[in-house]
Amino acid sequence: RDTGTAGLHRPAVPTLIFHGPGDEVAPWRLSRRLADTHPRLVALHTVRDAPHGAMWNADPADYEETLRRFMTPL
Repeated sequence: RDTGTAGLHRPAVPTLIFHGPGDEVAPWRLSRRLADTHPRLVALHTVRDAPHGAMWNADPADYEETLRRFMTPL
C-alpha cells in the first residue's frame, strides 16, 4: 500500500492547513502535495521551526492573521 498518497482525495470544503517541515509526526510533504493538487480548495500556510501541534505557538499573530484572511471571504 502506498501511504504517500493516502487521504489525498479532493476536499469537500475550503481547507487551510498550518504545517511545516519541523513536524516530525505528520509528513509535511503530504500537506504540500494536497495543496498543490487542489490549489482552489486547499491553502497551505508553512510554519517553520514548529513541532507537531504547535503552529500557533510559533507565531500567534501570524497564525491568527492568516486564519482571519482565510475565513473572511467564507
